[in-house]
Parts: sequence; structure tokens; C-alpha cells
Amino acid sequence: MSRSLLLTWARCRSQTTSFTTTAAAKAGWTSSFNSLRMSQNASRPFSVSTLQNKDQDKVKILFFGSDSFSVPHLEALIQEKSKPGSIIERIDVVSPKERTKKSKRDAEDSPLTLLAKAHNLNTYPSPDRKGGFDAWTFPEDSQVDAWDFGVVVSFGWFLPDDVITRFKKAGINVHPSLLPKYRGSAPLQRAILNQDQTTGVTVQLLDPNEFDAGKILAQAEVALPENSTYRSLEALLAKKGGELVVDVINNYDQRRRDAKTQDPTKVTKANKISREACKVQWSTWTAARTERLHRANGFRYPITSTWTVQDSGKALPISLFDLFRTPGQSSAPGTIFYHGPTESLHITCSDGSLLGVKAVQFEGKKRLSAKDFHNGYHVHSGSSRFE
Repeated sequence: MSRSLLLTWARCRSQTTSFTTTAAAKAGWTSSFNSLRMSQNASRPFSVSTLQNKDQDKVKILFFGSDSFSVPHLEALIQEKSKPGSIIERIDVVSPKERTKKSKRDAEDSPLTLLAKAHNLNTYPSPDRKGGFDAWTFPEDSQVDAWDFGVVVSFGWFLPDDVITRFKKAGINVHPSLLPKYRGSAPLQRAILNQDQTTGVTVQLLDPNEFDAGKILAQAEVALPENSTYRSLEALLAKKGGELVVDVINNYDQRRRDAKTQDPTKVTKANKISREACKVQWSTWTAARTERLHRANGFRYPITSTWTVQDSGKALPISLFDLFRTPGQSSAPGTIFYHGPTESLHITCSDGSLLGVKAVQFEGKKRLSAKDFHNGYHVHSGSSRFE
């Protein structure tokens, strides 16, 4: 073979080898990329289409709430919506009007509605107490074909199935207990009354047939702080609930796959505590029990007793405020002692323990300090009694 032919053959072989190596490397890179993309998409809670369309995973939320417990949850969703790359596209709010003390006919915006308006969210009225859902019109918006989620937090209404099924993904609810424990409207009160060491928050699917019976999407356990009041525990669980509902929205597909059915054998109820249930029974209640009831339900109804006016003999209902426990002494249940150093009443309970009271109020009258009550109503320390 001539020298020129040998050189030509060598150059062709070199180019072929280079091309083959490059093609193999490219094929390997493509395979690795596809493998990596599949791995990343498998761990994502939502659709893998974000590589092609960033808006495909965006969700619309219709939030249902009414009171102070629902406000931090809406705040958490609003904050999440404002983050770069958030999947929350829009939030709309259903909430009631609040009655003013001046007139039963007048109504003003609730704190939840005020929060929504402050962030330029659309607001819609909740069902009227008289007409209920039968007379209620589901919100309509020309820019929304359907909301993806209905998020219900302390709304006060049972959403019927024809409302729940309007949501593309789900209707979900935040409940301040570790379901199935404490189903009902007073889980915080019951946790305090029963001296629970722990409590928590549950995010559940809305059940079309029963309150608080849906599949559990997520739960968070929380230690119950010592001497918790309803308001302090509400704030603690509302913050945790806000974090949890954001997690469920962001990871809904995974949370739905892992959802757990509630164990019916572990269901306990947490019914409301009535005004009548807050009338203290001095002969059977301890100071500790009475003070716990005050911390649990005093925000709604005060602890009450009966005071007999010395001159007329008339028995008057009386409310007791700012309660605390103090070391006891032997005397008949209901006996009142005035404690000058703390300007408080000390009342003997069933086990001889004393319940401290800083203020009292007769129905329709102004609240009185314990000192003013002692001086103005002829209270004889050690002999006068509440009935």
C-alpha cells in the first residue's frame, strides 16, 4: 500500500473513532438525564409537567372560616402563596358577618374577612342562620371554572356532599385534636379539663355524612403547656394547623395516597360545655377542677354561683373571674374568706382546697373587684357563703 493511501486510511479511522466515542457519550448523557428526570419526578408530590408548563400544578383554594382559630390558617396560606414558585394561584374566602353589640340588625366584617380584604382576596358570605345551605348560593367567578381545594377551618357549618364534590381535588378540614379523639366542637376545652399531656392537630378529608369522620391526611402532636387557657392553646394549635394545611396542599397527592381511615373503636366526643355546666357545685367540686373549667371555658361562659343578699334574703346569680388555686383550710364548702394581701376572695371547695377569686359580677351590673364586693355586700370572712 502506498504511503498516501496509508495516511488517508489513518485519517478516516481516526474520525470514525472520534464520532463513535462522541455518540456513545451523548447517548450515555441522554440516558443519565432521563434517569435523573424520572427520579426527580417520582419524588415530587404533584404532576411532573413542571418542566413543560410551570402553571399546570397551580391550585385555587376556596377557604371557609369564621373565628379566631381560622385566621392563622388563612395567614399561612397567604404567606405560602406569596413565595416564589408557590403552587397556590389564588385564594378566595367564605366567611360570616359578625353581629355588633350595638344593634342585632347591624353586622360588621369578621377578623377573617378583614384579613382577606387586606390582601385583596375575594370574599363571599357564608350561609344565613335561617336559610342554611338550602338558601345559600355557591360562589361564582368568571375567572374560576372550579376551585381545586375547599379548606374548612372552624366554619361552623357541615358542608353537604353537593358542595364537597365541586372541588377538583378535595374538601379538607383542620381539626384541633388528634382524631379520632375529641370529635366535636370543644376539643380544646376537653383537653384542658381532662389534664391531657399532649394534644394536636389533624388535617382530614371532609366526610359527606358526619363531622370529623374523614380520612386523616396529616397529624401533628403538640405537648399541652401547663396551665393552658383556651386562648393560649388555640393560638398554639392554630399556628401548627397553618403549617400542616400548607404541607397538605403542597404534597396533596402523596398525603392522599397515605391517608388513614379513623379507628371507630377509638372515637371520643368533645361536645360543647353549656352555661349551666359552669355553675360551681361547692360540695362536690375541688378548686383544681373549678379552675381548670375556668381556663377551658371561661372565654365563653364564666364560672357562676349564687349569692344571697343579707338584707332582703334574695338569691342572686353571680359570676366569678380571675380564678386561681391556693392552699386550703378546713371549713364548709362555699365558705368565703377575704384575703387582704392579695385583695381576693378565697372560697372553700369540696376537698378543703381554696379557690381564689379576684373579681365578681352580678347580672346586668358592672364587674366588681373582690375588695369592693367584700366591703359593699357585707361579706363576713369565714362565715358568709356562696351557694
